[in-house]
Amino acid sequence: MGDKKERINDPASDTQGGARHSEGRGILHTLSHEMRTPLNNIIGFADMMSAEMLGPMSHPQYRDYAEDIRKSGQSILDLLNDLLEDRRYDNIAESDEHHASLIDLAPDLICICSMDGSIIVLNPAGCALLGVDGQEANMHSLRDYIHPDYIPLLENEFEELLAEKRRTSMKMMADDGRELDVEVAASVYEEDDDGKVTQMMMVARDVTEKNRRIREVMEREEYLRTIMETTVDGLITINEMGIIETANPAAERIFGHNSGALAGIGISDLIPSTRGRRQSDAAAALKNLETDFLETTSGREVTGIRSDGTSFPLEISLSDFKLRHRLHYIAVMRDITERKKAEDKLKFLATRDPLTHLPNRYLFTERLGESVATSDAAGSKLAVLFIDLDNFKNINDAMGHAAGDVVLQLAGKRLESCVRGRDTVARLSGDEFTVILESVSEDDEVEAVANRMLKALSQPFHVDGQEVYSSGSIGVIIYPDSCDNIDELLKNVYTASHHAKKQGRNNFQFYSSTLSANAIRRMALEHGLRHALENDEFHLAYQPKVDLATGRIIGAEALARWNSPDLGPVSPVEFVPVSEETGLIVPIGDWILETACRQARDWMDAGLTDVSVAVNLSVRQFRQGKLASRVQEIMDQTGLPCTNLDLELTESMLVENADQTVKVLQELKALGVSLSIDDFGTGYSSLSYLTKFPLDSLKVDRSFVTGLPDNPDAVTMAKAIVNMAQNLGLKVIAEGVETERQSTFLHALGSDIGQGYLFSRPVPYDEFVRLAGGNVTPFPIEQARKPSA
Repeated sequence: MGDKKERINDPASDTQGGARHSEGRGILHTLSHEMRTPLNNIIGFADMMSAEMLGPMSHPQYRDYAEDIRKSGQSILDLLNDLLEDRRYDNIAESDEHHASLIDLAPDLICICSMDGSIIVLNPAGCALLGVDGQEANMHSLRDYIHPDYIPLLENEFEELLAEKRRTSMKMMADDGRELDVEVAASVYEEDDDGKVTQMMMVARDVTEKNRRIREVMEREEYLRTIMETTVDGLITINEMGIIETANPAAERIFGHNSGALAGIGISDLIPSTRGRRQSDAAAALKNLETDFLETTSGREVTGIRSDGTSFPLEISLSDFKLRHRLHYIAVMRDITERKKAEDKLKFLATRDPLTHLPNRYLFTERLGESVATSDAAGSKLAVLFIDLDNFKNINDAMGHAAGDVVLQLAGKRLESCVRGRDTVARLSGDEFTVILESVSEDDEVEAVANRMLKALSQPFHVDGQEVYSSGSIGVIIYPDSCDNIDELLKNVYTASHHAKKQGRNNFQFYSSTLSANAIRRMALEHGLRHALENDEFHLAYQPKVDLATGRIIGAEALARWNSPDLGPVSPVEFVPVSEETGLIVPIGDWILETACRQARDWMDAGLTDVSVAVNLSVRQFRQGKLASRVQEIMDQTGLPCTNLDLELTESMLVENADQTVKVLQELKALGVSLSIDDFGTGYSSLSYLTKFPLDSLKVDRSFVTGLPDNPDAVTMAKAIVNMAQNLGLKVIAEGVETERQSTFLHALGSDIGQGYLFSRPVPYDEFVRLAGGNVTPFPIEQARKPSA
């Protein structure tokens, strides 16, 4: 402390005791200024809160908080004032050592300097702050340690600081060039006899770190504020009483409130599910919401209320945190109105037929399950109707699918007009509709509905200015009278509908156990056929074709066999007509053709190079178009030479649209395949057309072979067919040969090839290869004799 310390301890300085007394008071006043100013701010703010000058308080407890703050601040201020009383100061001022200690021990920079800025005393804390020692500091001016930007402060405002005893912020420069943020207060330290200030004392507190932390806090708050203001989700903080404390702009937009209007509003005014009979219930409701969120991976859906009173779906996630020992909540929320609309639209699309907007198969099945459960619980009955529009395919073919769609839409509306509001009308697919009639008491009630539907569907449909006519075949079933479960119900009502169609269409039929077994069997066949290919239930059998002159096997006819897991082995006599009616014959026939060619290639590779395979073509296959290209594709895939394939066609297939038939046959013939007429003589043939067809052989139907050689009519027909074939240059194949006499007679008549049980039944592939590999028939063929005239 240098000279100042000596002057303070000099006994000759008694005349300056009053001055030292004043100096000590100035030091204490300066030191207390650092605490007095913020305390007065705190006390004043608390008084303003208590007087509600800043606005009404939302809860009485806030007044208690403000009063506690005011009392605590006042207590500290009183303590400071008490320290500055003359009696206490006199005790301190009695000792010059105490005076010096105040400066030396002070944690802040204390500098006594002349009015020209020359440093007289710089305490240890100041030396440490500026990075200098006391002697070096005495050689400098205070200006040397003031940041250049703040030099004008010393020149222009320092006298005001002395007069007003106020605090100001500035920057100082340490000896090593570091910039220091300080808060400065100054007071008069010594005056001359004229009252002119000769020395002043400056106290500077280092607030560099505090300012850095304040900046970090402000930057962090600004960062968080930016996030809250820019996020699309609403963010609000809520106290434990359910009062909103803060809300971001997104939350204000969601609830339709102006900026700042949400603060102070109870959360129960925005979310009714948090509302209780007492305000304290809000905390429990918030806690329950938070528990729900912990049990889910996403927010909970609640109902929100906008400022205009309208409700909307809201998704909210909630978590809690503690601030100053009090529980708070932060809620993240999102208006999901548009999402709910999209979900409803997706649900509609998933459960509704897009054309008629009726329930689809999924929703029908769901409602049927609910209806059956209700019926079981209440002991009531329900009816299910299956409606199949008659002749709808003809409408589509004649007028196009757009017209067909209009008919389906109108049909759906007509069916809805025939039932009650609680009943269900659904469109399963195509032209098939189903109806659920809830809580029916008598069959007459259901019959009345079915009759209304028949009448409605029989009325003309007006499409593009034209009248289009259709009708309906309706199957009806009563649950639980005619079935025990849903699967049985659906199966039986479809059976009843098919039975109605078989009865001539435009009628309804109740399902009962007395329904035709053939109808049930037919439905089972169709159902089974629809999955037979994909379940690999078909296989091929081969019936040998034998050269009647040599007895050698020269080929085989491929015959499809179906072994159903539900029905067992099914005869082609049963499943072929059903497959033709349903159109399933096309994929089945394609499978037969491809499989037969592949296996024929296999037996060729096994050495049976001169053994061909014959495959029957259906009418639908023949009319499909691009038949020749499909045959060529299969030949290429399997590697079978076209010369080893014989395609068999029926008479009716050939004579229908003969010009187109000739074109298709010529395309097939150009590939190199052989063409045969199957079951010749059973249909109607025009010999003029027959001469135009590029055929290779005729197959004499088994009905003519059975009566040979004893039936004169059979002999006459056989002779005529063989003679005609020979005149046309066609080979003759006789099928259904079962005896040696028939074989001998047919060979003598001029038949080239025989096929029938005499030679072999249809056998599996491996058995056929064994037979053909032996190159013999099961029965020897005797030399035939010419039949007698």
